[in-house]
Amino acid sequence: MFTGVLILSSCAAIPRNSTVQKIEAESDQGESQPFRFDAQGPTEGADARRIVEGFVEAGRSVLEDYALSREFMTPELAADWRGNTRTLIYEAMNVLTGADSNRYTVQLEISGEVDAMGVYTQEPEHSTRAVDVELTKVDDQWRISKAPDGIMLESSSFSKIFAPQTIYFYDASYQYLVPDVRWFTSGAGTTTSMVEALLAGPAPYLQNAVVSAFSPASTLVRSAVPVRDGTATVDLSAESISEASDHAKQLMQQQLDKTLTPLSSVSVVRILQDETEVTLGAPAANFVPALVNPSTPDTLIAISNESLVYVKGRSIIPVGGVPDISAFHPRNPAMSAVGNRYAFLNGKRTQLMTISESGSVSVAAEGGALIRPSIDVAGWTWTADNAAEHPLLVVPEDVAGQGEARPISVSWLEDTKVSSLAISRDGSRALIVAEEQNESKVYVAGIVRDADGVPRGLTDDPMEIFPDVPVSTAVWDSDRSIIVAELSATEQVAAEQITFEHGSERLGLLLGMSGITSGVGDRRPVYAETSEELYTRVGNSWHALDDYAKDVSYPG
Repeated sequence: MFTGVLILSSCAAIPRNSTVQKIEAESDQGESQPFRFDAQGPTEGADARRIVEGFVEAGRSVLEDYALSREFMTPELAADWRGNTRTLIYEAMNVLTGADSNRYTVQLEISGEVDAMGVYTQEPEHSTRAVDVELTKVDDQWRISKAPDGIMLESSSFSKIFAPQTIYFYDASYQYLVPDVRWFTSGAGTTTSMVEALLAGPAPYLQNAVVSAFSPASTLVRSAVPVRDGTATVDLSAESISEASDHAKQLMQQQLDKTLTPLSSVSVVRILQDETEVTLGAPAANFVPALVNPSTPDTLIAISNESLVYVKGRSIIPVGGVPDISAFHPRNPAMSAVGNRYAFLNGKRTQLMTISESGSVSVAAEGGALIRPSIDVAGWTWTADNAAEHPLLVVPEDVAGQGEARPISVSWLEDTKVSSLAISRDGSRALIVAEEQNESKVYVAGIVRDADGVPRGLTDDPMEIFPDVPVSTAVWDSDRSIIVAELSATEQVAAEQITFEHGSERLGLLLGMSGITSGVGDRRPVYAETSEELYTRVGNSWHALDDYAKDVSYPG
């Protein structure tokens, strides 16, 4: 089942007279001060329903391993129950009486779920979840005797108790650090949670698409990463590091540094092995620091008068060194982020053409309904043929040496129409808009490659993103944010920027928006186009350029 794709029955029947109390907004406490609220345990003589409601409310207290929640349980359940294994985030809640007087169901309208490793699974609007509990009397007081592990939090409470943090893994070449956004409770244990999650491996949508410097056997000596005077100390077991080369240790250090130092409390990370300082050794002469959110080149590719042109700032410049391609009636061009290679579709979308570094043009793939190509950092050109059984197609940089275009089988794309495909700047993730039964969905999936870097597939459990606007296209805006829109030549179009931390912002309306593109990195303006004008985004307004080009796209 897809990450974030669990669709449950409508919650239209959930009563809206929930007794849940909302917490008013408070200032950010930072990772060193966990959110606190005035909490009460069970009152003397409380009926069974009130015990259940109190148990739900007590989930807002994470102190002492959810000690308050355990007060509502029998001693046996309190000893076994684990609060940090699952957090259900709800918008509405109601407690329903079960078939027996000691059984209740907590009916929730949920917006998401966080697992023990901080992986957030967003749910479609109006999804529901039922949590069954049983009660018994202890010393003539009702107590919960059976309940699943985990807590339930109203969404406004969740945003005060949990905070998004980014842990990093490497792409297969170790040239880039790929973000993996997780959610952890704020407080002194944040660093511990982040390191334990990093050692446990990537989120499902990135598994087998990214790598870690740490072996699967890596563990902490004890479940603690203390921070004192700005120094975080990571004490690893002997199995974690004893056989590692100096280069591997340096990669470990880099991975931990990039993960922990964004925290305001951490400026230095020390690695220990069973309480002994680890010697990293001198970096090799060819050691190059991995890049985080590397910038896309600020020169875009576009079409003007059936020729390739560059768009840079407010200027449009013809591309030199390429032959006349007007006979193909080119559209939807792409450009490599490294080097001078190009790709485009012919006017009928039946051929994918590539232009090599030497300037030679060749037919790289043919199909019935190709979409705009995307060129990854490893030199592979991606497109989709919606007339084929397996729509995704990849073309190597060197067709003569690496073979021709090949399809990629992705089970969760079967019976869909792929309308948009964009590869991340780090080459590890694919951003896809796919239409199924007249409904468009947005996915981010890891790219699985073999030892030679050849794309072999996408991860089986993609992350689904739920925009607030209709969608037909999606582009990368940073290594952890995207822009989506439903393009239209005649209607007002509202694009939306969405972050992996679940923030969003509507871009200004533009009548007849037929294309949009954004570049990763600082000061990369968003461009949008209509049939007659090319615009850049300034603030939240669109400003037209003096000259016009169509099918504008950043490299990648």
